[in-house]
Amino acid sequence: MIVRPHSTRLFPKNRGADGYAVTGLAARCDWVVLSDNRAPHVHLHRHRDTDRPRHIFLSLRAPFHAVRYFAQEILPALASDFVLITGSEDATLPHQTDARWRRFDAAERAMLARILDHPRLVHWYAENLDEGGHAKRSPLPLGLVFPDGMPDELVLPAPPPLARRPLRLFCAHRHREGPQWQTRRDVTRLAQGPWQGFCTAPAHEMPEPAFMAQVERHAVVLCAEGGGLDPSPKAWSALLHGAIPIIRNTALMPAYAHLPVAVVEDWHADALSPARLARWRDALLPWFDDASARREVLHRLSADYWWRIIAAGRPVAPPEPVAQLADAPHSGRIVEARA
Repeated sequence: MIVRPHSTRLFPKNRGADGYAVTGLAARCDWVVLSDNRAPHVHLHRHRDTDRPRHIFLSLRAPFHAVRYFAQEILPALASDFVLITGSEDATLPHQTDARWRRFDAAERAMLARILDHPRLVHWYAENLDEGGHAKRSPLPLGLVFPDGMPDELVLPAPPPLARRPLRLFCAHRHREGPQWQTRRDVTRLAQGPWQGFCTAPAHEMPEPAFMAQVERHAVVLCAEGGGLDPSPKAWSALLHGAIPIIRNTALMPAYAHLPVAVVEDWHADALSPARLARWRDALLPWFDDASARREVLHRLSADYWWRIIAAGRPVAPPEPVAQLADAPHSGRIVEARA
């Protein structure tokens, strides 16, 4: 099975907007508006020679430069229907809640609203969407990250069956200084405290090969957000290696409902228990251990799957028949959400 990697991220960053390699979803677009924190801050790359682009990728590596340039220079010139994709950075839309940047100011918020209300906009797919509810804007998962160059296809692992793994939670993530990473610090304390009886929580950051080896030894992997809101690339990697990701319920859920993930309303001591892990494992087991269902999950991790949605210009709505498990707030019940 060939799986073309899905990624919204562009590299190398911090060398100027005209220095990026156009890869991943951006490479499938007609125009790519690149941005960077170093000059030149913005650069229009016409990936296809057309004045009527159908698909436009807007990089938010330098979010404030990017939004202003698109709203002031690109949007007024668009005379045909277009689909917009934004991503390549942890900055969130439309409010910008990541603590490493300031929030969008009033002028920038007005620009974002003008883009969303443009009569030629078919649909807007946004990585790290922080507010749902608009018919013309959907969340888009970031997928995997390839800073050293994106492969044409993924080398698919052959992980051990989920049914044979110990019913334990694996909690390991990068810690950084600053308020943006407080959630991960809080989750680590839970993993080393009330969850310690059913959770493996290494004391130190692990190299990627060792991390992936541990993922394949566990049934469930905790994917607490850090940079941005998106739980990937960790959630994407966990699925590739045959483990169930646990993520928090955010505006990204219409996208992650396409995948067999477990969902909590918030990270608190009562959110997880051995009984809850067992119910998630039993409900989602076929999507990992049945061969045909596993092929479907791998397809949904591919660029081809997400591009088909984007090319159609349709909202990212929960598909059938992946069962999604979500904890009802404060009830201790598990409910099943379907399209």
